[in-house]
Amino acid sequence: MLKKMFKITGKDNKTLKLIKSLKKKSNRTEQGLFVAEGKRLVCEALRYAGERVRMVVVTEEFSEREADFVQKANDVCQNMFVVTNSAFDEISDTDTPQGILAVVEMTEKVVPDLENAKSIVVLDGISEPGNMGTVIRTAEALGFDGLYIMRGSADIFGHKTVRATMGSVFRMSFKTDCTIQDIKELKNMGFTVISTTPSGDTALEKMDVPKKTAVVIGNEAHGVSGDVLTASDLNVRISMDGLAESLNAAVAAGITMHWIKNFSREN
Repeated sequence: MLKKMFKITGKDNKTLKLIKSLKKKSNRTEQGLFVAEGKRLVCEALRYAGERVRMVVVTEEFSEREADFVQKANDVCQNMFVVTNSAFDEISDTDTPQGILAVVEMTEKVVPDLENAKSIVVLDGISEPGNMGTVIRTAEALGFDGLYIMRGSADIFGHKTVRATMGSVFRMSFKTDCTIQDIKELKNMGFTVISTTPSGDTALEKMDVPKKTAVVIGNEAHGVSGDVLTASDLNVRISMDGLAESLNAAVAAGITMHWIKNFSREN
């Protein structure tokens, strides 16, 4: 039996207004909340950020179809709301809503031990939420210790970014709103800062991988910013035999991270 499910009947309900407002970054920042939508993401949120899940909202149809899942969600989060399909459409940020979302408290899981950490990804001006989410997911898959997200990058708590992480946002360590001072801090902690750029002096496959690396991935259109390039210890390029001038930022990040982790394992 569900402990308690509150039924919301009107679209003007203050809870629905709050959730809808979280589509804007300024409101997410002000409220300290973000939305995870879809069954898989809600499942990941409940599993890895259970204490931070403020509420779960489902449609009547989802509640009937996925009764066992809703029961398990209610065991973790006691603030359960059920709404009509039309009301859910108003707060959803997807074209084909699944009928379930969670509101989660923001938090930064900063890398706790930089002294013993081996690999960090720095996102410098990544503007596409899909690219950011993919890089975060790839960083987790390859065993990186965390991410530094430079000021001016896409919002890690944005709807599209959260979806693209496929749950990694609830597990990875990261620090947001970083500046050049954070890059200098990494260097002071023994990290070699490696920026990826088409004009890099060293080819990725010829690079000697240091024991502690901070890999910088730059903006999709403009690349790594000038001050970060200047502060970097090494600028590397990905060798390409075809006629394409550049790679998608998430693809470039994946290639670079995979090379570094494989090299580290072999040595």
